[in-house]
Amino acid sequence: METSSRRSFLKKAGMGAAAGLSLGALCRAEKIGEKEEPFLSARPITGKVIDAHCHIDPESIKRCIETMDNNLIHYGINIGMTGDESFYPFMTAAKPYQNRIGTMYAFDWSLMKNDPDFFSKAPDMLTRAVEAGAIGLKSFKDLGLMARDRDDALVHIDDPRLFPIWERAGALNIIVAFHTTDPKAFFEPWNPQNERWKELELHPGWSFADRSKYPPRDAVLQQRNNVIRRFPRIKFHCCHVANNPEDIKTVSKWMDELPNLYADIAARLGELGRHSAKDGQAFFTRHQDRILFGTDRMFFTGGDIQGAGPLKRFTKEEDHWFYQVHWRYLQSHDKQFEHPVPIQGDWKIDAIGLDKKILEKIYWKNAYQLFRLDRFGVA
Repeated sequence: METSSRRSFLKKAGMGAAAGLSLGALCRAEKIGEKEEPFLSARPITGKVIDAHCHIDPESIKRCIETMDNNLIHYGINIGMTGDESFYPFMTAAKPYQNRIGTMYAFDWSLMKNDPDFFSKAPDMLTRAVEAGAIGLKSFKDLGLMARDRDDALVHIDDPRLFPIWERAGALNIIVAFHTTDPKAFFEPWNPQNERWKELELHPGWSFADRSKYPPRDAVLQQRNNVIRRFPRIKFHCCHVANNPEDIKTVSKWMDELPNLYADIAARLGELGRHSAKDGQAFFTRHQDRILFGTDRMFFTGGDIQGAGPLKRFTKEEDHWFYQVHWRYLQSHDKQFEHPVPIQGDWKIDAIGLDKKILEKIYWKNAYQLFRLDRFGVA
């Protein structure tokens, strides 16, 4: 889950001796706390990984890198520091680690309401952020759902007043990332019958079921696609399986129609794994050049978050398990095991057993090429 207000979390992880085991020994039972859980005893088959979707605050950079090292995450993309007051302090703190961490700039969309000059100033604000080291522009989900202008009108993602921002991003040759809407269940009635009730109970502000306050989910996704279509020279990083993992056939259609649409898998293995292994394999195989590995991992000061919550301090083993379930889903052919963010739904998932050449692209090559990471000495 993403929201520009989540800024106080942190994490640690470890890989340990299990890193050398083969895919033939993928699954065993390991005790985590007082609970027996399936535990993947393998490393990512490619040996190193780029996490194209994580969150970090300045105080947690060293812990983030320690966790990355322990789990073979070689580079992480901090996907959006919102506003100048957050972005520039982070860039100062992260300067020694540019070969390990890249950061996207994110506009504070409340400025559309509060600053009468925002639309004219925004392109130059983006230029300054890129000059300071931003590797992309991130738009959080408040655009299209909640952000309003000075007339208190909801601002659509494809509002022409925003076009100069996207145009400047194209001129700067940077990636534009969109988190647009949220899971389908968040737009359905907020009650115990909702399949994501536990998550919504923890985060009531994530419910968008009130049609008097929020627009329809599909309409907002269409606004995003309109922008992607209008700016074909910009490559768009669409988070959370283009925010429609419940319907990968539609996402596949979008990707066929929009060759500049890339998708990460962050915090969506639960939805992906509900599809049949056959359908999952077909989706990843067809779009193997434009799918990015990501976790939505939170590295912030006040606690830890694995994808969606709850906020807590995780043990090294729990962190180990979190990453390894990702390898298990992508690499094995296992059936009906727990997905890495249980609060996102009480169901099991099936793995898709991808070919090593496809895994090399998803774990590493796609993000490396998309963000041109060679310029930062990433190797």
